[in-house]
Amino acid sequence: MKLLKLCSIAVIVASPLFAEIKMPKIFSDDMLLQREMPVKIWGKADANAKVDVEFASQKKSTKADANGNWSLRLDKMSANKNHQQMIIFENGKLGKIIKNILVGEVWVAGGQSNMEWRLFQSSDATKAMARAKYPLMRYFHQPIKMGKTPQFDSPEKSHWIVADGKNMAMTSAVGFYFAEKLMKDLDVPVAILYASRGATKMSCWLPREYHAKHKHYKEYLANFEKDENGYNKEIYKKRFADHAQLLKDVQAKKRPRPSDWFYKIPPNPTSPWHDFRTPSYLYNGMVAPIAGYTIRGTIWYQGEADTMEDEVNFFAEKLSVLVDSWRDKFENKDMAFLWVQLTGYSTKRDWATGRWQQLKARDMIKNSGIANIIDCGEEKEIHPRNKTTVGLRLADLALKDVYGKDVNAHAPEFKSIKYEGDTATITLETYGRRLETKGYARGFEVKVNGVWINANASLEKGKLIVKSPECSDITGVRYLWKNWATPDVWLYNEDGLPAFSFINLK
Repeated sequence: MKLLKLCSIAVIVASPLFAEIKMPKIFSDDMLLQREMPVKIWGKADANAKVDVEFASQKKSTKADANGNWSLRLDKMSANKNHQQMIIFENGKLGKIIKNILVGEVWVAGGQSNMEWRLFQSSDATKAMARAKYPLMRYFHQPIKMGKTPQFDSPEKSHWIVADGKNMAMTSAVGFYFAEKLMKDLDVPVAILYASRGATKMSCWLPREYHAKHKHYKEYLANFEKDENGYNKEIYKKRFADHAQLLKDVQAKKRPRPSDWFYKIPPNPTSPWHDFRTPSYLYNGMVAPIAGYTIRGTIWYQGEADTMEDEVNFFAEKLSVLVDSWRDKFENKDMAFLWVQLTGYSTKRDWATGRWQQLKARDMIKNSGIANIIDCGEEKEIHPRNKTTVGLRLADLALKDVYGKDVNAHAPEFKSIKYEGDTATITLETYGRRLETKGYARGFEVKVNGVWINANASLEKGKLIVKSPECSDITGVRYLWKNWATPDVWLYNEDGLPAFSFINLK
């Protein structure tokens, strides 16, 4: 192996010019590679060129195709905290040197604004940034960028960050707290690959061809394509001018302020729709360039944009399609996928059904998990500042279900029910943990004579006893079945995890 290193150094010294090796920005200084899995490396070279990659005592070779595309896989590696470098050659000539590489755990952080929410905006920001000097934590930042077609490379200015306190201020808060706990509990380097955008629907992150796999996606894409066809610079310029005039008129009070919150956002030249509503374009610009990078899993915080009346009941099915597509594109059929359930919030949308659908998705999708944060909401703020709890609960799910650690990560959930006149006895899946309550019993409703009314509840010998206040027969029970549910959270387990909301009809 010493001979291999000496040969590599000799070639570097003897090569006056670098070969024309091109690689996506994710393959750059300070990157982190996934441990214990064959790691995919790829790029572009001259047509039919021989490409050699040297890293961690390995040397792998391949041949570029007629278009210059090449890829190979390194053998599985153990976690490594030592700085290493990767050397790539084209036809024996030095092509690229990548420095300061670690080996550990790699996760994608995807979703909409609550995943996008920056560390400096979180409730624990001051303490977090003061301690966030972690040479073993890496973060791949990508600016928001759309693409009409899947892109080879990440947006301009995408780069790796080595955690060093204040340079983490603009990173995903949930991503940071998640990575910090994994790094400390697993004692290995951890990386987050960022791919989020506020207000986005799942369709924005779905490869175009996968829209055909669900009727709602298919219809949504078809509607977009009607506007996409024929969209050109002239139309964009007119819309831009009209938008500028609208802002002037609103400011001058010549026109009423539009009711939609995004009226201030100008049209863009790439899509006839806003980026957070455009199917696939954000996937093309921010996920396609990193798809294939070897990762352990994805943490996903999204759902607010997919709870409209005509789509909320499809949420679980749609999320299943998205997970399948990412697993295909990342070439990892067992990739872990963990998501955050909608918290409490005063909204006109049906978040109660949305939460139920998100829990349902967990049972539909293998190697998946859901973090319950219904106790973390803010009534008038869709972006709760407590991102620490969110990140830690996701991390515990990963430690338990992905890494097999002895961690109590699962919140109590509905298991079965027995109706007896005006009483319903509910058994919860507790995962072996004791149930606890906080304050007076609240959050329960029963269906009596076709109407939902508030109900009395008690915890007796580990079971929930729910009674009708009218002494009438019960035909349904539900718990926390409301949008702004946080004040009514009553039932927890001994680890402080709140029970999932539920509904059951006789």
